[in-house]
Amino acid sequence: MRCNRIQKILLFVTILLIISSLIAFIPSQKYYVFIDNETEEVAAYVPVVSPYFQLIYTHSIHLSEVIESYKVVSDNRIMMTELEYEDFNIGMPSNAGEGETFVEKDGKYFIKNMTKEIPEFRLFVGDVDANLSFKTKGHQMDLKRTLERGQSYTFRVEHLSLFQLRKGVRIDER
Repeated sequence: MRCNRIQKILLFVTILLIISSLIAFIPSQKYYVFIDNETEEVAAYVPVVSPYFQLIYTHSIHLSEVIESYKVVSDNRIMMTELEYEDFNIGMPSNAGEGETFVEKDGKYFIKNMTKEIPEFRLFVGDVDANLSFKTKGHQMDLKRTLERGQSYTFRVEHLSLFQLRKGVRIDER
């Protein structure tokens, strides 16, 4: 009888450990993720509450604002949908590509209807006092408050486990 009770307790503990491991290590929710390229660990993340997001930054050469608009599509791929900028100088396109639309309005230039999909992209956080923000669902976050200046990050959309989340910083709560 005593052996039967010990077996039940061991079975219960084993099941509890398996369930805890599943909760901790199996990815659940989808996040916008910034991966440190040196350590390859999650540096920062934001829960995906909308498939639409923007990167807003000050161009390093002509010092004007650039807004890149994106959408998360199937298989967590990223599609740039629009580019907004103020100068044709170095690093900025002078016209739209095939299937895209170029618009000039109120002193700004727009490339609309962009559809190229990518799995991820690299983001370098410059060591200058210039804007670098991530915006989604009306909430704009200053990336230079969280990400290290002078460092490179890989940005992608993926499901993270609780174990992975403990390593990064949730930037929408800062």
